[in-house]
Amino acid sequence: EANEGMVAFAVERAGGVDYAYLNAGISTGCGIGEHFDLGKYRRAMGINLDGVVFGVNAVLPALRERGGGAIVATASLAGLTAVPYDPIYAANTHAVVGLTRSLGPIFAPDGIRFNAVCPGFAESNIIADIRQGIIDSGIPIIPAETVAETVVHLLTTPEIAGECWFVQA
Repeated sequence: EANEGMVAFAVERAGGVDYAYLNAGISTGCGIGEHFDLGKYRRAMGINLDGVVFGVNAVLPALRERGGGAIVATASLAGLTAVPYDPIYAANTHAVVGLTRSLGPIFAPDGIRFNAVCPGFAESNIIADIRQGIIDSGIPIIPAETVAETVVHLLTTPEIAGECWFVQA
């Protein structure tokens, strides 16, 4: 409902939608086996994967009405590699990568480009609890502007569809 409301607001106020950036994510704090927490699992899947699915479904009619456009979803570098410290997060970001690679070619004939950005540790709330550990490890934290530049490139480049671009400092 929130996604549909956002699209309706954009159509009403701006006359339509040309671009959508689906950017919501949380780490899970949930493991497998003895550390599994069903509530944390469902919350993470609901935000990280369902948020993309619901966002795409909400914005597609508006993009089709305009004759095309672009969608970019935030996945993660964790969607392209193994992440032993948060396997549920890795699973749902892998799902966003798979969704992107699958839907990109399906939507392209309609003039709708669907891509994903897969940043490493970017300056955002998702790293708040582990920020100092990242710094102590010597891993660079990506400025939010760097990720934003990649998103704008994916939204505005007509030749790109179904791709997952990783961003690392």
